Amino acid sequence: MPTIKEVMMIKPFCIALLLTGSLCAKEITDMDFDGVPDTLDECPNTPFLHQVNARGCTTVELRLPDETDHDSMTMTLSSGYQNNDDLPSYLKQYRTKVQLNYYHNDWAYSVRTSYNAREENEGFGDTTLKVRKRFSPSDDLRLNLGVGIKLPTYDYPGNRTDYKLYSSLYYYPAEGLSFFGGFNYTFIQDKEVMGPLQNKSNFFVGTGYFFTHSLYANLGYAYEQSKYVDEHSEHSLSVTLFYQITAEWFTSVYYKQDIMDEDFHDEFYFNLGYKFW
Repeated sequence: MPTIKEVMMIKPFCIALLLTGSLCAKEITDMDFDGVPDTLDECPNTPFLHQVNARGCTTVELRLPDETDHDSMTMTLSSGYQNNDDLPSYLKQYRTKVQLNYYHNDWAYSVRTSYNAREENEGFGDTTLKVRKRFSPSDDLRLNLGVGIKLPTYDYPGNRTDYKLYSSLYYYPAEGLSFFGGFNYTFIQDKEVMGPLQNKSNFFVGTGYFFTHSLYANLGYAYEQSKYVDEHSEHSLSVTLFYQITAEWFTSVYYKQDIMDEDFHDEFYFNLGYKFW
């Protein structure tokens, strides 16, 4: 049993130990749970699960692959359907798509084709070739301008080669957050078999968020004219989920539905991609 003298010596030691522990606890406070103390954290509000360096800042640039790649090649396989009640002969069309993308510096080149599985429309869909130039006015801003040509590989009466103009803008105001928008225009060259035709435009806006460096989701609104003069324009909402499985493999799910029409328009695609280099 300790003597009174020993107790008197232990007490100051315990008080000093408690005070030191309190000071240490204060020093290692980490409000964003990234493993870097707040006193050393130069990026104090890093989203949870982001990879960070010794300064507490994200080490992986939170951008979609086609916004950052400068020298790579990818292939994406898509499977899904499209619904269109306006065209009774069309109805639900099951479709498989294949797309190749090649990125070099700020240029991107792509080719996409599809195969329709429904019996009355079975066969290849149109094939689209696209060239895009990326501009980066700042670290937070991406501007894309492109041209394309849609080859009439779909066996349909009056189908001809169409020409396209593409534009899109991506803005990253905060870590993990993105806003986007764009405008596309198609010069329709098809013959007027089912009624008068017109060139069509497409406008879209939306916002997205990186929950981790591998998981991204966005919500968008789009307005698209029909190439048929007598058909109404489409107002739709869409959602996309993107996940980077490994450095080479990635996947995404896309769903879109018309929101201002009595006829039912929607489409769904599951995509699986591979990065060759």
